[in-house]
Amino acid sequence: MTFLTIALAFALGAFVQAIAGFGSALVIMPILTVFIGVQTAASVMALVGATVTVLVFWQNRRGLRWREAGLLLCGSVVGIPLGAWALKTLPAAPVVAFLGVGLLAYALYGFATQGRNQEVADGYAEPVRAATWKDRTIGVLVGFSAGLLGGAYATDGPPLVIYGAVKRWPKESLRAILQACFFVDGILIILSHGAGGLVTREVFTYCLYGVPGMLLGLGAGILLDRRINHALFHRVLLWVIAFLGAGLLARGVMSM
Repeated sequence: MTFLTIALAFALGAFVQAIAGFGSALVIMPILTVFIGVQTAASVMALVGATVTVLVFWQNRRGLRWREAGLLLCGSVVGIPLGAWALKTLPAAPVVAFLGVGLLAYALYGFATQGRNQEVADGYAEPVRAATWKDRTIGVLVGFSAGLLGGAYATDGPPLVIYGAVKRWPKESLRAILQACFFVDGILIILSHGAGGLVTREVFTYCLYGVPGMLLGLGAGILLDRRINHALFHRVLLWVIAFLGAGLLARGVMSM
């Protein structure tokens, strides 16, 4: 049963990642947390998720903006070890509840900005301009918050996606920058979790469970990417994230 649950979770998450360019952790982490606990789930997500990001990045590599990705990663380098420390040190119940709050907040943001985000998905984008000190500072701070969430929950996506929407990056650039950040963040998360003793034999076993599902979901997502209604897909995804977030919040609060 555990094998099937983990495989299905990764299949769904990889499918979402292939189509949207993000969201695998937002789908996978709530499911894994219920069955194997938040500490183990975060390490499993980091290990298997790195493979997904490499494959999705390769599809969108031409859109990468090195400067933007570099600023975000500068902040992540600091935030990830702090997030991993919080995951290892803090009790599980408030960590799970906070993850639920984060998922709900992201879903609400997505519902509130659907029109603007659709402009980006349809190809509208602000022209590239020289970065000011304010731009650089904001980029590093966003990267730090993403690293903090990534180290604690392996869910570094929401701050990066919101930042990309505000910056109005074109779809290909958004996907490429996200995957570059996810991959580097994933390596740093794995190293931080390993240093904290969170990467165990059990984690590697669960990773083996997740790989077949990940490959299946990724293949299906790549195949169907240009054949589905992306606006409808994103609306459904937001409802799924909101539902999972509410479930984790309730679970965390009841466990306190």
